[in-house]
Parts: sequence; C-alpha cells; structure tokens
Amino acid sequence: MKSFPIKEDLIDYTKELILNYNFGNRGFFDGSARNQFIGILGENCIRDYLGLSLLTADGFDGGYDIEWNDYKLDVKTMERKVKPRENFVNNVFDVQMKFQSDGFIFCSINTKTKNITICGWTTKNDLKENGNFYPIGTKRYRTDGSYFTLVADTWEIENRYLQNWT
Repeated sequence: MKSFPIKEDLIDYTKELILNYNFGNRGFFDGSARNQFIGILGENCIRDYLGLSLLTADGFDGGYDIEWNDYKLDVKTMERKVKPRENFVNNVFDVQMKFQSDGFIFCSINTKTKNITICGWTTKNDLKENGNFYPIGTKRYRTDGSYFTLVADTWEIENRYLQNWT
C-alpha cells in the first residue's frame, strides 16, 4: 500500500467541482454530496499522481475513470479515520461489474490525517476469484460487533488480495 498527503489544492478543486456539479445523476446508488466528494477526491489524487488532467464535469464516464497500462480502471475510494490494514475490505456494487472497466483501484482517505492510501488494484476477474459476493440484505459485521445491511448485491475484496500499485 502506498500513502501520501493529499494536496490542499486538490481538496479545494474537488470541493468547487462538487458544489457546481452533481455527479450522482445515475438514478441509483448516487451517493450523498459527501460520498461524491470522497470519491472524486480519490480519483483526482490518482489522476494527479499519474500526471493526468483532473476530473471535469463531462457526464457519465462509461464506468471507468482512468486508462493505465492498457487497463480501463474505476477508482473506488472509502473514507476512514484510521490507516487501512491488510484485512480491510473494499467493495463494488455488482451492477458496476457490467460497466466498461477492466478493474478497480481501491483507495482509502483518512480524514483525520488528510492522507490517501492507494490500497492496490485488481481486475474484475481477480475480484471474482479472490473476493466474496454478498447479496442485497446481507448483514456485514465490523470487528467491533456493529453491522450494516447491504443495500445492493456487493463484491468485497480484502487489501491483502490486491495487486500493488506503482
């Protein structure tokens, strides 16, 4: 896993972008403004890291965010208050498996430290092989005993099964 501080100008740019454009116009699983901010900030951090232009409000992206090493990848970002560990899971709604992406880059943003961790990446095939599928309504338990109920069919994969990022 690779961690680094989030540049303040990326935070400001992403806040402005979210204020002026609603990225949740799919009609399902659109996410709150906060969810959209975290997701777009993660994508902008990856774009900046790779030297790509930052995200603009161009509409639906076809289900992938960047092209890297001949792969079309969707950036998935979770908000956390701790540094991610090898046993932490990343998730993808099953409906997203039909989009044009070849795989996923998983990131965690620690809102206490303002660091982003690139947890790793995986192809869709490897996600199916190394991850787990849970149907809508499944209770997913946290290590503290609390749980949440899945609102969609969901794939999960632990960080330990991801490929290292460059």
